[in-house]
Amino acid sequence: MFRKVTLSIVVGAATLLAALHAGASRAQADPPDQVTFVVDVAVNHATFAIIPSNGLVLQPEALGPNRGTTFIVDGKVFPGGTLPKGSGMGDPNQSGSIGDWSCKGFFTSDLGTADIGFDTTQRFEFDGDDQIWTEGLEAGLGKMGVITHRTILGGTGRFSGARGEVIQEALGTNIGGTPNIRLTFNIRKH
Repeated sequence: MFRKVTLSIVVGAATLLAALHAGASRAQADPPDQVTFVVDVAVNHATFAIIPSNGLVLQPEALGPNRGTTFIVDGKVFPGGTLPKGSGMGDPNQSGSIGDWSCKGFFTSDLGTADIGFDTTQRFEFDGDDQIWTEGLEAGLGKMGVITHRTILGGTGRFSGARGEVIQEALGTNIGGTPNIRLTFNIRKH
């Protein structure tokens, strides 16, 4: 009886290990649906709207915008590599746009600080129903080469169920004095 139970346990364990190995091999052979693409955004200064925040004043506020100040701004999406790096380069109204962009957020520090920061939600709209949203911290906008990482919140249309990460690079400023950015989307759909 003891031998029969031991043999059953050994056979059961071997079967389980074989099944786990087959599942792991299948998981390695079938990577998740992954899409990578790059877009450039020219922010349109003419659309910038800001609502100042004075917050709880414990000491005199610095000239704003201050921490907590909210804003919204729009722009145009272009194929990756369209906008050059540099100051005063590119125009949100130039031809070749492939979509619309909007960004809402708030300041995470006062304007007068050395490293002004923002927390933003960005919406990219392509062909109406194809939209994707990202969220993340930003810093150094308008300065070339500053890199930030954003999370993909989700999307609609062909981006429905999208998850992943976006790497955002500051390209400098456009002719309106507002930022140009390049975004590399690494999308994993589940």
